[in-house]
Amino acid sequence: MRHLAILLAACGVNKTPEPAPIPTLPSCVPNRDGVITADELPIAYGATLDYYASTAARPVDLVAQNGIWDLSEERPDDTVVALGPVALAEQWYAATFPAGQLAVDAGGGLDGIYHQDASGLWLDGTASHDAMPAAGKTLVRYPDPVAVLRFPIADGDAFGTTAQLPDATIDGLPFIGSDQVDVDVTGSGRLDVPYVRFSPVLRVRTHVVRKPSTGTPIVGKRTTIFMFECFGEVARAESKPDEPNPDFTTAAYLRRFALGETP
Repeated sequence: MRHLAILLAACGVNKTPEPAPIPTLPSCVPNRDGVITADELPIAYGATLDYYASTAARPVDLVAQNGIWDLSEERPDDTVVALGPVALAEQWYAATFPAGQLAVDAGGGLDGIYHQDASGLWLDGTASHDAMPAAGKTLVRYPDPVAVLRFPIADGDAFGTTAQLPDATIDGLPFIGSDQVDVDVTGSGRLDVPYVRFSPVLRVRTHVVRKPSTGTPIVGKRTTIFMFECFGEVARAESKPDEPNPDFTTAAYLRRFALGETP
């Protein structure tokens, strides 16, 4: 529950070094029409983009001011991370996700497993990055994949899914329950990040609520991403758990496209 980062979008990003030879990037030129098609989110396995990332709580303004979102402030606690998708076949959990195409680091030692087609970007589940982590293995497979983006992506889109979890393992423990995933595309405008302006971006908000079949806890999380044609995700803000405000003002995690950080 807890992006696809490089020329994609997601619901979170791999820190694995680039393989040799350096992968060939798909050809994609933004037409800036305010709509993102599947062809404008090509997948480049093994390639990465750099992002400024902060895991410290920090204030954010996710409501556009005069059509502009300003996330350009630099902070001394920002670190630069290289993010991008890797082929699913390389991962220990590949056999569990026969429909999956790629894996993306989802944070907290977890990977998100996705596939993409002409209709959307689909989340097949999540798994711990390592097969035997100290905190216990996580392996969550949705019987029916969850749409996290639907093509073409346009301002005003909204959809939701209740995904059943009949036999999940979370932190080494069995889990039966469900995830409610609600997505809306609310706003198009200019996004300012350090040294770069993207226009027009689309703001995509996702709210995920995980509920056990019996008892508690019920845990919710909100994520706002900003997407630009051919780049995919150019900024992401994640809320603290159980945040009630869709346009939350404190981000527990923030990352933004970093221009020219890797030689």
